[in-house]
Formats: sequence, structure tokens, C-alpha cells
Amino acid sequence: MLHMIEKYELEGVLKGTLSLSGCNIKVKVSKAKVTLAGSVHSVEQKNEAERIAWKVMGVWAVGNELEIDHN
Repeated sequence: MLHMIEKYELEGVLKGTLSLSGCNIKVKVSKAKVTLAGSVHSVEQKNEAERIAWKVMGVWAVGNELEIDHN
């Protein structure tokens, strides 16, 4: 049985992650795939958000469409 991925739970974890503060990350969930969209300030933040998404139970794929905003 597949575990249902809870969008709001992942959004909460991302918002509560100190290293991602000030980022604008939107989460889309389709079955076992999570897509991250929005903007971050560095490559490190982009990679950290993806690592967090992969840790969620039930995730089989992560699409990282985050853009780096250098402003």
C-alpha cells in the first residue's frame, strides 16, 4: 500500500528549515512524485530542499524546478 504524501506536511518542514528561511518554495504532489517550484537564494538551498523532499515517506520521484534568485 502506498503512503499518501501530505503536501502541507512537506511545506511545513521546508518552511521550518532554518537554512531555507526567506525562500519561496511551492510544493506540488502527484501520486508518488513531488515537484518543487519557486525560488531560493543559492544552489545549496536548492539541493537542501530536494534532499528534504526525498526523505518524505512515499516519495518515488522529485522534480526540482526551483530557480535561484540572486537578488
